[in-house]
Amino acid sequence: MKKYSIEFLGTFFLLLISALADNPIAIGVGLAVLCYIGGHISGAHYNPAVSIAMVIRGEINKVECGKFILSQVLGAVVASFVYFLITNDVFEIQPSSNTSLSQFLIAEFIFTFLLVITILFVGTHPKLKGNQFYGAVIGLSVMTSQYSIGEISSSVLNPAISIGPALFNLLNGEGSNMSLLFSPYYISITIISGVFAAYMFKLYLKENN
Repeated sequence: MKKYSIEFLGTFFLLLISALADNPIAIGVGLAVLCYIGGHISGAHYNPAVSIAMVIRGEINKVECGKFILSQVLGAVVASFVYFLITNDVFEIQPSSNTSLSQFLIAEFIFTFLLVITILFVGTHPKLKGNQFYGAVIGLSVMTSQYSIGEISSSVLNPAISIGPALFNLLNGEGSNMSLLFSPYYISITIISGVFAAYMFKLYLKENN
């Protein structure tokens, strides 16, 4: 139960920090803090794409993955509600209006790959397991992504961060909101990218061995 509550809290704070701060440094540092809080308990995934990659890596099983994802999505929904309470506004996740669908998908794919393969290397590589810098590295990778594609795709890199606002806004009477409209794209491209990163990582390990 501790693992799932940490995944809930971590995703909750990740979305809330992202929504309120809207600042790459705050988001990166916030994620680093959350990684150090939950890394030794749940692995600090806070992201369904990461959890699915961890199944492929062999770090967790499919049942655990399902519970992780449910916890992450619930955390994102509750964070969207708290954002609404604080700001009296809804949090929308969508790419820039000047970005084409192909540009949006390419950006999310490339930088989700960067995030997931970074997590796999610094968090699960046999030569790096137990290190004390993993949280800082993961936070820096997200900060880099925010600076690189934040104004293109919003640099979501995380299905839960897309699903949370989409579901809350729907429940809040927003109807077919922008988050809901783009959520299938965010979900599919980030999961595909995470799976690709997991198999690429396994290939690197195999070659090294």
